[in-house]
Amino acid sequence: MYVFKGQVHAYGETLKGALIEVYDAGDLVHEAYTKGGGKFSFELKGEREYMMDISMENMRSKTIWINTKRTRNVKSKIPAFGFDVYLKKEKITRFDELSEIPVTLIKYDTKRAAFYMDKTYEEALKNKEKQIENDSYPVR
Repeated sequence: MYVFKGQVHAYGETLKGALIEVYDAGDLVHEAYTKGGGKFSFELKGEREYMMDISMENMRSKTIWINTKRTRNVKSKIPAFGFDVYLKKEKITRFDELSEIPVTLIKYDTKRAAFYMDKTYEEALKNKEKQIENDSYPVR
């Protein structure tokens, strides 16, 4: 089992009561609300792919893709992976179609023997947003 923990923020404040839901192949495997200080923590099995939804009333929800594959042969304990999530007020934009796409990817790096946030995934998502802004990417 691998530990993931974090904190939910909005506009410089931590958010108590944000809903954290983690899905494995569409099945809910973890559900909790952030505690004081906006903190959350959960454990996930190896060799799986999860989607984590973070939501709160009147805020735009975010989805994070967590990939625990490539951990089958890990012999040592992997440190807990900590990260922050930033929510914003709900607002309809041209990018609504992108709101269902995970905003980041957390995956295991065998060389580092640790989980990390994949910046190449985030850059690809930003490029999609730019294409939409420039009307060079079709929006439904």
